[in-house]
Amino acid sequence: MTNKKRITGKPSRIVRLPRSAGITKMKANLIYHAQLKKHNKLGAGRLFPNQTTISIGTDNSWFNAQEISRDPAWIPVANANYVWFSGNLSSENAVISTRFSLSQRRSILSASLFLSVDNYAVVIINGVPVVYDAPQNTPSFFNPGRSFNVRRFLRRGRNDIVIIAFNFGGPRSASNPAGVAARLDIRLSSLL
Repeated sequence: MTNKKRITGKPSRIVRLPRSAGITKMKANLIYHAQLKKHNKLGAGRLFPNQTTISIGTDNSWFNAQEISRDPAWIPVANANYVWFSGNLSSENAVISTRFSLSQRRSILSASLFLSVDNYAVVIINGVPVVYDAPQNTPSFFNPGRSFNVRRFLRRGRNDIVIIAFNFGGPRSASNPAGVAARLDIRLSSLL
């Protein structure tokens, strides 16, 4: 991280994200916007108008996602299934996404994203890269998984999440497994 002076004189922190999987932030952003166009053709997504506790886990309802068997090395993820790209289960990467809407009359009190991915991923929430892994082959990303505080990236109304998952070392196969499981847990206030 570097410090940079703002015009007002207060220091501001700038986070420099590493390149991920050989793709630039611009390429990840293009993939994100391509997914949004596909969502726009499908409709509004899931609505949660009256709930104060929401859990959204990866499954077949995510766009481009197909549930796969959990590899024994991967931890089970409550309320989520491991998925991969439904168009080609042997693909080196998977681009999956979901759209959902939160009540305009409730505040977002907390939100966390749990992610388990073999091997690494980029996660973009509402256009902001939240997870931007560098290419690597490490079991720490799927055993025991990782949690991220994502409250500040969510908003009332429509939200979009795109996960770009990568398999290290080539196409997904029995000898080179790949999968991603993610769960978003959101807690909302009572009606405002």
